[in-house]
Amino acid sequence: MSTTATTPVHTMPEKSYLNQTYGIRSWLLTVDHKRIALLYLASVTFFFFIGGFFAMMIRLHLMTPNGYLLTPDTYNRMFTMHGVTMIFFFLIPSIPAVLGNFLIPLMIGAKDLAFPKINLLSWYIYVVGGLFT
Repeated sequence: MSTTATTPVHTMPEKSYLNQTYGIRSWLLTVDHKRIALLYLASVTFFFFIGGFFAMMIRLHLMTPNGYLLTPDTYNRMFTMHGVTMIFFFLIPSIPAVLGNFLIPLMIGAKDLAFPKINLLSWYIYVVGGLFT
């Protein structure tokens, strides 16, 4: 029986959606559906924490006996902003935007979505709409 020495072959790691290109510009101008889904995930998480802040302010106001923390007008605004943020900027976009953008093209075997630039434009409109509220 003979043994031969083999030298290991070093290959470059396969490029994925995370290390394809680097920098904030590559993330903001991407048309890759997986990266756009991660942008949605980051935005949805940000708006979740904003809505949680409104909920925390409501609960702190209700914790005091006479409600001295917020005025009644401010309390109503916080209550409304909590509802708007959690429904329109967290709950509704979380499932179709994050999971739909990431998983559905992979599940049907497509390389990308039909209109990737419109997909990126929808994320921009979502973020701008969230910042206006």
